[in-house]
Amino acid sequence: MFEHIKIFTLRAAFSAKEKGTLPPYLGSTIRGILGHCIREFVCQKPKTKCFMCERRDNCLYVKCFSNTGKEGGAVNPYTLHVLIDGKTEWNVGDECVFDLKLFGSATEQIGVYLDALLAMERKGWGVNRIPFQLVRITEAETGTLIYAGGKTWMRNLIPHSMSVGEKTAKTAMIRFDTPLRIVTGKNLCHSISFETLIRFISRRISLISQIYTEHRIEWNEEAIIEQAERIQVCEEQFRLVDFHRYSLNQKGNRLDLPAIEGWAVFDGDLTELTPILEAGKYFHVGKGATIGFGHYEVFYDR
Repeated sequence: MFEHIKIFTLRAAFSAKEKGTLPPYLGSTIRGILGHCIREFVCQKPKTKCFMCERRDNCLYVKCFSNTGKEGGAVNPYTLHVLIDGKTEWNVGDECVFDLKLFGSATEQIGVYLDALLAMERKGWGVNRIPFQLVRITEAETGTLIYAGGKTWMRNLIPHSMSVGEKTAKTAMIRFDTPLRIVTGKNLCHSISFETLIRFISRRISLISQIYTEHRIEWNEEAIIEQAERIQVCEEQFRLVDFHRYSLNQKGNRLDLPAIEGWAVFDGDLTELTPILEAGKYFHVGKGATIGFGHYEVFYDR
């Protein structure tokens, strides 16, 4: 299922060159540096905000990194997932590893993202501008080398089709290992029903498919939601995460992004809905996917 969506995952490993302190969750920091690097490469009007720029429809920065929301909403063709969490004190030689997953038309511009990753070692990280050295870039699923020791293997930048199938299951445990922000109205959900989860995942898949593959997924949303409503939460444990990030557009340069982390166990006839759950592991769910929010694991009973 979803074979029409091309994907490619760049796994980058950086090594700290100096001691220093960084935020416990680095998704926002890494996205910020990547964005600066891409914008420096391609932006012809750096003093103009993207949504006001007359070049935005043909701008690689907008297309690849910061969609201004022209069609279907401001969804972007990538996700970040930092593989280390909670670490604040960094010593020389400590490694930061993260995945940059690309979807659809973004896989046709892998070179832009690769150049940005290479340029990241010329930028300092965090408030104290800690220098990091790029150690390697691999394709996350196969481990194939893309960059190491100053060499780049462009021939290994080959996207592949997403393929997820059904899993026979009556019980699923879903563990959200990064902050989760599902907002209904203006209110953060402090616990998650299965119907809400499927609704938000399927909507995100539809938007990414429509915008970045030009393929409109035809599915019976009403039937899917009715089926999801029959799945029950039998146990859950969530905690509130008081997350904030730096933002030039906010008063005091602080943007508050409250979220939750935790897990839930769902019971019911899950089999036909498992492809959506499996696809969601690639796309994430909820707000903030481009800084790594909404990443999860699923464990089935069979």
